[in-house]
Amino acid sequence: MAWFLVPLYLLVIPYIALMLLVVYGLLRGKFKRPHSDKTPSVSVVIPAHNEEKDIGPTLASLSTQEYEGDLKFYIVNDRSEDTTEAIIQSFCDKDSRFQLINVQEASKRMAPKVNAVNTGIQASDGEIIITSDSDCKYSKFWVRDIVSHFEDDVAMVVGYVETSYEENNFVQLFETIDWFSLMTVSRALTFFGWKFASSANNQAYRRTAFEAIGGFGTAGRAPSGDEDLLTQRMAKLEDQRLVFASSKDSRVSTKTMPSVYAFMKQRQRWVSRYQHIMHYHPAFWLGILFTGFNSIFLSLAILLTPFSPSLAPWVLGLWSIKVVVEMLGMYISTGQLERRDLWGTNGYNTFRWAILHPFFIAGIVISSFVRTAEWKAGARSYRRRFYKRKVRELKRKVKEAPQELLK
Repeated sequence: MAWFLVPLYLLVIPYIALMLLVVYGLLRGKFKRPHSDKTPSVSVVIPAHNEEKDIGPTLASLSTQEYEGDLKFYIVNDRSEDTTEAIIQSFCDKDSRFQLINVQEASKRMAPKVNAVNTGIQASDGEIIITSDSDCKYSKFWVRDIVSHFEDDVAMVVGYVETSYEENNFVQLFETIDWFSLMTVSRALTFFGWKFASSANNQAYRRTAFEAIGGFGTAGRAPSGDEDLLTQRMAKLEDQRLVFASSKDSRVSTKTMPSVYAFMKQRQRWVSRYQHIMHYHPAFWLGILFTGFNSIFLSLAILLTPFSPSLAPWVLGLWSIKVVVEMLGMYISTGQLERRDLWGTNGYNTFRWAILHPFFIAGIVISSFVRTAEWKAGARSYRRRFYKRKVRELKRKVKEAPQELLK
């Protein structure tokens, strides 16, 4: 069984190195307060599909916004079959800043949620576009604080999103810590200029930047992950920066999943989208690949140690180093972002998460490959269209090659 240690170490050591980079980024990163005092016009776009349970509190939270510039809320009802449209209309009747946009038919070019967001963007006219979801809550200065991050060379602001949990509910606590860890990595890697991921719950960008990259483009067909794909394309703009906003007022709060099953299905959908690698940045996809497979190998190695005691020092030692590095990053981040509740007494909360993390990721990855999560946009159709387009482009280049040589 000693041979098993080779792939194990080749997979886990790069992951530990990445986590050490996260720690370095947290310690050295200059997460300065924004200082832009401009008040450009802002359009907030919220997509909604059968959200009668959550849309009311979300819009009520938006209605408290205090912003000195022109501000409008474009709430996009995507063919809801419940009372979502009526709830939205009631807010439009009370507050002129709210506008109801109805999507009547599914798009043949874009996934449903992307199409809803894009419909809202096309109907809006704000210089700054902010997108969120229909199950969130905001500080009354959320818009103002997000906009204050837009210095002259900033194309996009990736906002911090946090969840809360009920006392003595370990599943909610685990989900909250796991989500916080993803936010920590995204925030820390900003120090190195690496901006690969963001959350659709709290994302803002200049309209000029959105138009410069051609909007959602062909990535809009992807069944999910449009927020990450948009972030990676924005990062390619010359002389433009992407920044991470984590100040108190810029944060967005959302709920945890209602059950263990819902939580697992959500993560399964997230992992399933990474099987559509066509548009993802290679470094981002490689990081996802290492995270998934190192979790699988480490989990398997831990389970095998009782049957092969000689593996124990090597496996448990590696596991211990991984846990220590993850806890170090979480200790720094929970202090910086004032979430010591996630750390717990003497790190007990984070320790439980770090111990279970590889088994959790391994289970999600394996289940997503055994049965790809279903999306409302056809993943196969998307993939087939993508490769057909690539073949057409290759044929055109081959046909044009002799003409180029003759020039």
